[in-house]
Amino acid sequence: MSKIPLEIIKELGAKGMDYAKKNPGQVKAALAMAPALLKTLTDLNDKKHEWHLNKLKKKSDVDKMEYRETRYMRYQDQILPNLESYNYAKLDECLSEVESFLMQLKSEMTVIKRPKLMPRVAKWQKVKLQLESHRDSRFYSELVRVNEDVGYDSAFLAKSVQAHFRELPTLEARKEFVRQFTEKDEQKLALDFLKYN
Repeated sequence: MSKIPLEIIKELGAKGMDYAKKNPGQVKAALAMAPALLKTLTDLNDKKHEWHLNKLKKKSDVDKMEYRETRYMRYQDQILPNLESYNYAKLDECLSEVESFLMQLKSEMTVIKRPKLMPRVAKWQKVKLQLESHRDSRFYSELVRVNEDVGYDSAFLAKSVQAHFRELPTLEARKEFVRQFTEKDEQKLALDFLKYN
Protein backbone atom coordinates (compact mmCIF):
# COMPACT_ATOMS: atom_id res chain seq x y z
CA MET A 1 0.00 0.00 0.00
CA SER A 2 1.45 3.38 -0.96
CA LYS A 3 2.02 5.94 1.76
CA ILE A 4 0.66 9.49 1.57
CA PRO A 5 3.32 12.06 2.41
CA LEU A 6 2.78 13.66 5.84
CA GLU A 7 3.12 17.18 4.45
CA ILE A 8 0.02 16.78 2.25
CA ILE A 9 -2.06 15.57 5.21
CA LYS A 10 -0.91 18.53 7.32
CA GLU A 11 -1.71 20.98 4.50
CA LEU A 12 -5.18 19.52 3.86
CA GLY A 13 -5.92 19.42 7.57
CA ALA A 14 -4.89 23.04 8.02
CA LYS A 15 -7.02 24.16 5.05
CA GLY A 16 -9.97 22.14 6.37
CA MET A 17 -9.69 23.74 9.79
CA ASP A 18 -9.53 27.22 8.24
CA TYR A 19 -12.66 26.50 6.18
CA ALA A 20 -14.50 25.13 9.23
CA LYS A 21 -13.64 28.25 11.27
CA LYS A 22 -14.85 30.60 8.50
CA ASN A 23 -18.08 28.62 7.62
CA PRO A 24 -19.41 26.85 10.75
CA GLY A 25 -23.03 26.74 9.45
CA GLN A 26 -22.12 24.90 6.25
CA VAL A 27 -19.98 22.40 8.13
CA LYS A 28 -22.85 21.64 10.56
CA ALA A 29 -25.30 21.21 7.63
CA ALA A 30 -22.88 18.88 5.84
CA LEU A 31 -22.35 16.81 8.99
CA ALA A 32 -26.13 16.59 9.54
CA MET A 33 -26.58 15.24 5.99
CA ALA A 34 -23.76 12.71 6.26
CA PRO A 35 -25.76 9.86 7.95
CA ALA A 36 -28.61 10.13 5.43
CA LEU A 37 -26.14 10.17 2.54
CA LEU A 38 -24.32 7.11 3.88
CA LYS A 39 -27.64 5.27 4.38
CA THR A 40 -28.74 6.06 0.80
CA LEU A 41 -25.44 4.89 -0.65
CA THR A 42 -25.62 1.68 1.40
CA ASP A 43 -29.21 1.02 0.27
CA LEU A 44 -28.28 1.54 -3.37
CA ASN A 45 -25.38 -0.86 -3.05
CA ASP A 46 -27.60 -3.46 -1.34
CA LYS A 47 -30.28 -3.16 -4.06
CA LYS A 48 -27.70 -3.52 -6.79
CA HIS A 49 -26.31 -6.63 -5.09
CA GLU A 50 -29.82 -8.07 -4.59
CA TRP A 51 -30.76 -7.37 -8.22
CA HIS A 52 -27.62 -9.12 -9.43
CA LEU A 53 -28.29 -12.17 -7.26
CA ASN A 54 -31.91 -12.35 -8.45
CA LYS A 55 -30.79 -12.13 -12.07
CA LEU A 56 -28.33 -14.97 -11.58
CA LYS A 57 -30.95 -17.06 -9.78
CA LYS A 58 -33.57 -16.50 -12.50
CA LYS A 59 -31.08 -17.40 -15.20
CA SER A 60 -30.12 -20.62 -13.46
CA ASP A 61 -33.78 -21.45 -12.76
CA VAL A 62 -34.77 -20.94 -16.39
CA ASP A 63 -31.85 -23.06 -17.56
CA LYS A 64 -32.96 -25.86 -15.25
CA MET A 65 -36.67 -25.64 -16.19
CA GLU A 66 -38.10 -28.13 -18.59
CA TYR A 67 -39.50 -26.92 -21.90
CA ARG A 68 -43.15 -27.32 -20.88
CA GLU A 69 -42.62 -25.19 -17.79
CA THR A 70 -41.02 -22.36 -19.75
CA ARG A 71 -43.85 -22.55 -22.29
CA TYR A 72 -46.39 -22.41 -19.45
CA MET A 73 -44.72 -19.26 -18.14
CA ARG A 74 -44.90 -17.77 -21.65
CA TYR A 75 -48.60 -18.58 -21.89
CA GLN A 76 -49.23 -16.90 -18.53
CA ASP A 77 -47.08 -13.82 -19.21
CA GLN A 78 -47.52 -13.17 -22.92
CA ILE A 79 -50.20 -15.20 -24.68
CA LEU A 80 -53.23 -15.30 -22.35
CA PRO A 81 -53.16 -11.58 -21.50
CA ASN A 82 -53.04 -10.71 -25.23
CA LEU A 83 -55.61 -13.12 -26.70
CA GLU A 84 -57.43 -10.30 -28.50
CA SER A 85 -54.43 -9.80 -30.79
CA TYR A 86 -54.46 -13.43 -32.05
CA ASN A 87 -56.43 -14.65 -35.04
CA TYR A 88 -58.24 -18.00 -35.32
CA ALA A 89 -55.30 -19.83 -36.90
CA LYS A 90 -52.85 -18.68 -34.20
CA LEU A 91 -55.27 -19.63 -31.40
CA ASP A 92 -55.76 -23.03 -33.02
CA GLU A 93 -51.97 -23.47 -33.16
CA CYS A 94 -51.69 -22.61 -29.46
CA LEU A 95 -54.48 -25.08 -28.65
CA SER A 96 -52.69 -27.83 -30.57
CA GLU A 97 -49.52 -27.20 -28.58
CA VAL A 98 -51.39 -27.28 -25.26
CA GLU A 99 -53.16 -30.50 -26.26
CA SER A 100 -49.82 -32.09 -27.14
CA PHE A 101 -48.46 -31.11 -23.70
CA LEU A 102 -51.51 -32.67 -22.05
CA MET A 103 -51.04 -35.87 -24.05
CA GLN A 104 -47.36 -36.00 -23.05
CA LEU A 105 -48.21 -35.54 -19.38
CA LYS A 106 -50.93 -38.19 -19.49
CA SER A 107 -48.58 -40.64 -21.19
CA GLU A 108 -45.91 -39.98 -18.53
CA MET A 109 -48.33 -40.75 -15.72
CA THR A 110 -47.67 -43.86 -13.78
CA VAL A 111 -48.80 -44.78 -10.30
CA ILE A 112 -45.59 -43.31 -8.87
CA LYS A 113 -45.56 -40.07 -10.90
CA ARG A 114 -49.32 -39.44 -10.73
CA PRO A 115 -49.36 -37.17 -7.62
CA LYS A 116 -46.56 -35.03 -9.05
CA LEU A 117 -48.08 -34.70 -12.54
CA MET A 118 -51.75 -34.10 -11.66
CA PRO A 119 -51.26 -30.40 -10.74
CA ARG A 120 -49.43 -29.87 -14.03
CA VAL A 121 -52.24 -31.51 -15.97
CA ALA A 122 -54.77 -29.33 -14.13
CA LYS A 123 -52.94 -26.08 -14.93
CA TRP A 124 -52.57 -27.00 -18.62
CA GLN A 125 -56.27 -27.88 -18.77
CA LYS A 126 -57.07 -24.39 -17.42
CA VAL A 127 -54.96 -22.85 -20.19
CA LYS A 128 -56.74 -25.04 -22.75
CA LEU A 129 -60.17 -23.99 -21.48
CA GLN A 130 -59.25 -20.30 -21.65
CA LEU A 131 -57.97 -20.64 -25.21
CA GLU A 132 -61.00 -22.64 -26.34
CA SER A 133 -63.56 -20.35 -24.78
CA HIS A 134 -61.94 -17.24 -26.25
CA ARG A 135 -61.56 -18.82 -29.68
CA ASP A 136 -65.15 -20.06 -29.79
CA SER A 137 -66.77 -16.87 -28.51
CA ARG A 138 -64.70 -14.71 -30.86
CA PHE A 139 -65.43 -17.06 -33.79
CA TYR A 140 -69.15 -16.75 -33.12
CA SER A 141 -69.12 -12.96 -32.72
CA GLU A 142 -67.10 -12.53 -35.93
CA LEU A 143 -69.55 -14.73 -37.88
CA VAL A 144 -72.42 -12.59 -36.58
CA ARG A 145 -70.65 -9.44 -37.80
CA VAL A 146 -69.88 -11.02 -41.19
CA ASN A 147 -73.57 -11.96 -41.48
CA GLU A 148 -74.79 -8.47 -40.62
CA ASP A 149 -72.35 -6.40 -42.69
CA VAL A 150 -71.50 -7.32 -46.27
CA GLY A 151 -68.45 -5.04 -46.30
CA TYR A 152 -67.00 -6.26 -43.00
CA ASP A 153 -63.55 -7.84 -43.33
CA SER A 154 -62.61 -9.83 -40.23
CA ALA A 155 -58.97 -9.91 -39.15
CA PHE A 156 -59.78 -12.90 -36.94
CA LEU A 157 -61.28 -15.21 -39.58
CA ALA A 158 -59.50 -16.46 -42.66
CA LYS A 159 -60.65 -14.91 -45.96
CA SER A 160 -61.72 -18.33 -47.25
CA VAL A 161 -64.01 -18.90 -44.23
CA GLN A 162 -65.61 -15.48 -44.71
CA ALA A 163 -66.09 -16.10 -48.43
CA HIS A 164 -67.60 -19.56 -47.83
CA PHE A 165 -69.94 -18.19 -45.16
CA ARG A 166 -71.13 -15.37 -47.43
CA GLU A 167 -71.74 -17.81 -50.30
CA LEU A 168 -74.14 -19.97 -48.27
CA PRO A 169 -77.51 -19.74 -50.06
CA THR A 170 -79.90 -19.14 -47.14
CA LEU A 171 -80.02 -17.87 -43.60
CA GLU A 172 -80.79 -21.41 -42.42
CA ALA A 173 -77.61 -22.67 -44.14
CA ARG A 174 -75.62 -20.01 -42.29
CA LYS A 175 -77.21 -20.99 -38.99
CA GLU A 176 -76.39 -24.64 -39.69
CA PHE A 177 -72.76 -23.66 -40.39
CA VAL A 178 -72.60 -21.84 -37.05
CA ARG A 179 -74.26 -24.77 -35.22
CA GLN A 180 -71.67 -27.11 -36.71
CA PHE A 181 -68.70 -25.17 -35.28
CA THR A 182 -70.10 -23.65 -32.09
CA GLU A 183 -72.26 -24.81 -29.23
CA LYS A 184 -74.75 -21.92 -29.31
CA ASP A 185 -78.36 -22.79 -28.61
CA GLU A 186 -81.24 -22.22 -31.02
CA GLN A 187 -82.61 -19.14 -29.24
CA LYS A 188 -79.26 -17.37 -29.32
CA LEU A 189 -78.87 -18.15 -33.02
CA ALA A 190 -82.38 -16.92 -33.78
CA LEU A 191 -81.67 -13.62 -32.01
CA ASP A 192 -78.24 -13.00 -33.55
CA PHE A 193 -78.97 -14.18 -37.09
CA LEU A 194 -82.02 -12.21 -38.15
CA LYS A 195 -81.06 -10.99 -41.59
CA TYR A 196 -79.56 -12.50 -44.68
CA ASN A 197 -77.53 -10.33 -47.07
